[in-house]
Parts: sequence; structure tokens; C-alpha cells
Amino acid sequence: MEKWITVIKQTWFYVAALALALMVFSVAACQSGPQGYKSNPEAIAFNEQGIDLYTKGAFDKAILNFDRALEKDPSNPAVYFNKAQALDAMKRFDQAVASYDLAIQLDPNFADAWNYRGVSYFNKSQFDKAIESIDKAIAIDGNNTVYWENKGEALRAQEKFKEAVPCYAKAASLDPGNADLWDRWTYAQMKSLLYEDVLKSTDKSISLNATNAFPWGYKAKALHELRRYEEAIVAFDRALALDPNNPALWYSKGLTLETLKRTTEAKKCYDKARALGYQF
Repeated sequence: MEKWITVIKQTWFYVAALALALMVFSVAACQSGPQGYKSNPEAIAFNEQGIDLYTKGAFDKAILNFDRALEKDPSNPAVYFNKAQALDAMKRFDQAVASYDLAIQLDPNFADAWNYRGVSYFNKSQFDKAIESIDKAIAIDGNNTVYWENKGEALRAQEKFKEAVPCYAKAASLDPGNADLWDRWTYAQMKSLLYEDVLKSTDKSISLNATNAFPWGYKAKALHELRRYEEAIVAFDRALALDPNNPALWYSKGLTLETLKRTTEAKKCYDKARALGYQF
């Protein structure tokens, strides 16, 4: 949470319920095999059955079929990858890492395997290992948005916000229409005290999704930090129009009004925040 001093007390400015949670990494689509790879028909059939079960959420049955495919053909890295994906989905992360390792041994340039191996380490809260693995994926395919965003998330989990900023910047350059990505970049910029950059990112995010309260709330905070208080109030009002039951937005608007010595209006905001359950 961000701290600042008002004329009356020390308190927190925190846009609760708008602050982004760490990304829940999604699993990738299963694969048949490397380009040009030829497996035996039985192995192919078991792998395809496993993929079908995986897409239906029957992960334990999918793993059984992937294992049968590997009995018939233990040289297909994609099947080890598919098995790892199912293990990840079941939160069996140690086993998933072992399966990704086998895929990588067979195909050291298997970028997705390196990336999702990193995701497994992320889910084990082993963030340095996650970044090391994701960096391998980036070295193989440096134009993959997901890899850069995942690295940013792993850095953000360690509160290495300044290091995360360029990762999100690269991801956004590759996928400029992804509003959620701009929001994550905004968060890292805010934590890095890059307030002018926050204004640019929030404006972009707003242009992509005008109904999202998150960028308006963070735009308001950046404007406050830049002492552009009247503009901050306008941004808070836009955020509250979209999310009127967010108590921290009311509280944060109150802090800005208090800074402007508009104490009566500030008190109304504090009362609203308290009525909505905000404790301060």
C-alpha cells in the first residue's frame, strides 16, 4: 500500500478492489508434436484422447492417456508437455516441472516448455527459478507476449517493480490492444513512482476499455502525487461513476479533498467509505 501524509494524519491511499492480483497463469493448449515429427498411430491416438480429456477438465484421465502414449513412443516432447499441463492444472507442480524437464531434454528449443516450467516454479513461489526458465523461453522466442508478461508477473511477485516495468512495456508493444496488460504495466509504474508514465498508460487503458474503473483510480492517484489535485478529483469521480460501491475510492477521494482543505466534502467521502465497510 502507498503511504502519504495529509495535513491531519498519516494514512494509506489504496484503491482497494482495483489493485491487480498477481496473474493466475493459464495453461497452454496441448500439442501433437514438433513440426514434422512422426509418431506411431497408437501413441498418436492416446495423445489425442488425452488432449480431448484435458480440454474437458478430466485431467487425471488425460494423464493416464498421455502415459499410455509415452509407453508407445517415449520420444515425443509434446506428450511430456501435455502431461505437464495436466499436472499443472491439478496443482501437482513438482511433477509438472519433472515432465517439462523431460520435454526440454528431448527438445531444448521447446519455448513453451521453458515458459510453463517457469509458471510451475511461479506457482511454487520459487520466483528466481521461474524467471530463469522464462528467460530461456524469451531467448528462443523474444516476440512472445505471454513470456514477457509472465516475466513481469514473476518480478512483480518479488516486488521488483522497476525491473517488471520494461517487461510489461515489451509485452504491450507486442499486444497493444490488451487492456489488462496495460493495467498491469500501470500498476508496476505506480509502484515505481513513475507518475507521468502512469498517466500515459491509464489513458491507453481507458481508450481500450472505457468501463474499467481501475485505470481511472490509478490516474487519480498519479494526478494527486503530481499535485494536480483538481484533475485528480475529476478522475476519482469517473472511477466512482463506474464503481460507486468501492469504499477505498471514496476514502482516497476524501484524502485529495482534504489536501485541498475542502473538509466538509472530504468528511462526506470518509463517511461513505466507512458505510461501505472501509476501516481507518
